[in-house]
Amino acid sequence: MHRSLLLVLLLLLAKLPVTAQSPDSTIVKKEKTRGLIAIPVIYYTPDTKLGFGAALIGYFKLQSKTDSTYTRLSTVRLIADYTLNKQMDQWLEWNAFTREEKYLLRGELRHRIYTDRFYGTGNNSSTDNEERYEYDLIGTKLAGLKKVGNQTFIGPDLQFTNYYNHETNPISEDKPSQLLSQEISGYNGGFNNGLGLIFLLDKRDNVSYASQGMLLELSAYRFGSILGGDFNYSNYNLNFSKYFSLKPNHILATNTVLTINTDEVPFMRMATIGGDRLLRGYARSRFLARNVAATQLEYRFPIKGRFGMVAFTGVGDVFDKTDDLAADKLKYTIGTGLRFALDPKEKINVRVDAGYGHEGINFFVVLGESF
Repeated sequence: MHRSLLLVLLLLLAKLPVTAQSPDSTIVKKEKTRGLIAIPVIYYTPDTKLGFGAALIGYFKLQSKTDSTYTRLSTVRLIADYTLNKQMDQWLEWNAFTREEKYLLRGELRHRIYTDRFYGTGNNSSTDNEERYEYDLIGTKLAGLKKVGNQTFIGPDLQFTNYYNHETNPISEDKPSQLLSQEISGYNGGFNNGLGLIFLLDKRDNVSYASQGMLLELSAYRFGSILGGDFNYSNYNLNFSKYFSLKPNHILATNTVLTINTDEVPFMRMATIGGDRLLRGYARSRFLARNVAATQLEYRFPIKGRFGMVAFTGVGDVFDKTDDLAADKLKYTIGTGLRFALDPKEKINVRVDAGYGHEGINFFVVLGESF
């Protein structure tokens, strides 16, 4: 089994909150909350060797033009790193509300040069078939959602991604690459371009660290040649999270995910479990297939000062057809994690999670919560 030990040093370099206030205390404050946090990152994994880089997080809230209320938190994140294996990742992503939350703008720009692992498709893939492959990626996602009701948004999402410089490697001296020998869709890279529609009902009190409320996101996409893509398939997603405040700063969070793909979905866009978001007891993309169904539960509580902890569990599986789902095949995870608040007021956290599944322990260090 592939086990990654990720050692990350995260130091707060800069935190620049800026506020403006009327000199007359009898007048409603015209305050705009914003800040900037810079973090150096050092890490090690077997695939990357030593890696180093930096993350820059900008955040802000916009005040209403008609009263003293503010939007919920908007964030922009820029992450760049380089490894001694000559791998690179530059990633800009944003989630921004306009005034009165009339619009929600989401998206990302990304360039990546990376080595990854492939074990085969389906929920019975074996670590004995682990192979490495290399690829470059450049892509963008651009979504603009309009408010159509109370904390309800709908709008299009345009995605363009080019996977190129794909190189496969044999599993061993007597085992050829599965990607190459089976010509699995996407084995030679290609353009993955699509257009989708997102429906979002977001009643969370804080979009970066919710203590109450709910999030329901439904989306449907069509990828294919009509937009210059090399793969023709449809993609449907449901993501539902609910948050309960048990007592001050003690939160119970639940999350349920369903993803369905049709036709010739490429392997790099198949549904997965594992990684830092869904069933953290497994390495990223350890299991992948056309579809996934999973649910997870997390209890979050403070320790002291900026530090907090979580305990989590989850169950689910990938599948190509419903007959593939069986109780004795379901993947489970249990684990715990440490939280450090880069900004206690806005609840922007770094998390260190250790998740255990039926193949052992995996570690993750990430900016922001898993859900």
